[in-house]
Amino acid sequence: MEGQIKQLGKDLETFPQPEDPHDKFVTKMSIFLVQAKEQFKELSTIHKSMENLYRDVMEYYAIDLKKISVEEFLTDLSNFKTMFTEAAKDNMRRKEMEEKQRRARIAQEKAEKEKLERQQKKKHLLDIKTEKDETGVMDSLLEALQSGAAFRDRRKRAPRFKNEPQNFSSTSTAPV
Repeated sequence: MEGQIKQLGKDLETFPQPEDPHDKFVTKMSIFLVQAKEQFKELSTIHKSMENLYRDVMEYYAIDLKKISVEEFLTDLSNFKTMFTEAAKDNMRRKEMEEKQRRARIAQEKAEKEKLERQQKKKHLLDIKTEKDETGVMDSLLEALQSGAAFRDRRKRAPRFKNEPQNFSSTSTAPV
């Protein structure tokens, strides 16, 4: 690219005077040449910086520049990044699953403990001593009534069918 820019400069210097006064080839190309030189200078500076950084990276990873090409190195680096990201996601999923299982186990243990405590409390409240000394019987009964432990589990009613008439009156219509 540098050679082409120099060649353009030489061509513009040796370009014959145009016969047409409206021919602006030399002026337009001169402007282009100035811009191209500036852009080339920037690109060459960036390219040198990139080469230095690449050399430093290869030295950091202890890789021989002669044995591994830039493309191969960048492909390996990209593959590593992809695999590392997947491994990090897998680790996160595994930790979340372990945490979820731990919370479920704690909740189950807590529910079992509460159930056992309710059963023991119910048993304790229902065990009324019938010995000669009957003090505290009323207190125990009152506590059992307040906690609901005195009530046995009732069966649920069978659901009524929609076609059955409902009888709300106190007198029945059935023959006696």
